[in-house]
Amino acid sequence: MQLKHLSFFVIVNAAMLCALPLKASEHYSDHELFCFSLPKNTDCLLELQRQLQQQPVGSKDWYKLESYLLDYYYDKIDFTSLKLQAEMLLQRQDVPSVVLAQLYFYYAKTLMHFNQPQQAEAYGLKAAQLVTELYKSFGNPLRLVELANLQKTLGQHDLAVQTLSEAEHRAGNSQDPIFWFELNSNKALITDSTQSFAESLLYRQRALAAILPTEHHVKIVVALGNLARTEQLLGRYKAALGHYQQSLAYMSKNADPQNWSIFHVRLAEIALQLNNPELSREYMQQIDSTLLGQTHRLVYQQLQQKLAQYHKKKPAGV
Repeated sequence: MQLKHLSFFVIVNAAMLCALPLKASEHYSDHELFCFSLPKNTDCLLELQRQLQQQPVGSKDWYKLESYLLDYYYDKIDFTSLKLQAEMLLQRQDVPSVVLAQLYFYYAKTLMHFNQPQQAEAYGLKAAQLVTELYKSFGNPLRLVELANLQKTLGQHDLAVQTLSEAEHRAGNSQDPIFWFELNSNKALITDSTQSFAESLLYRQRALAAILPTEHHVKIVVALGNLARTEQLLGRYKAALGHYQQSLAYMSKNADPQNWSIFHVRLAEIALQLNNPELSREYMQQIDSTLLGQTHRLVYQQLQQKLAQYHKKKPAGV
């Protein structure tokens, strides 16, 4: 999406699905699992913060909730809050290795966001080393997908391809939808980097097929948004429009206003590419431009200019 990807690997945007040392759980830090367990209409962030205050600082449950909170801020693209939370945890000496790997990765992404690439690379390398050790300890192929994502982030594309191939081989006939979602999403990220969008399309379709039957709504949004964006880049505008529209059923403007605005920028852009300025204007009304980053704000401004030209060309009396 460039949701980027709302998940720890995939935006690299995907969650570090880890466990504490005594238990290898593939979904340790996925805040969606926590949020799904809450009563309807409960504010997930407030509940996370409330439960954190009730746990002894440094306890196993406290770190589990902290990992959910990191994942929450990352999925919401709230890098300011993520930076503050990460820097607090980095001061501690008792962080479990799996949480520390997640922490290093998110902090590296945060530093990239704030234009500190050298520091970001240093933390990315630390994360890669820890993820490698975790795979050796648990033998979980999802750890290899995490490692490949880090390798790609560090510019080691050929090595990342090899690591993903090894992960797929080790997974065998695994029925874990998150593994196949992450594997194919990362394959697409690598082919995207060479602008091989036709090949990326296949991986995006596979990622969506894996995650769609689940209740992981954030990941479904990521999968639909990534597929739609790839289709748009390939000129398949009707398909792209349909998949972006489909993603809205899994989103909430109130709960995630930034990504809601980003997706509507793309919807408005595609509607105009389909020569439908009326529909484009409808989507533009859903956008809060103050929430857009530089890239999407530029697209938004260009759309405003183009739609103004359409208005000028409209025949009198029509």
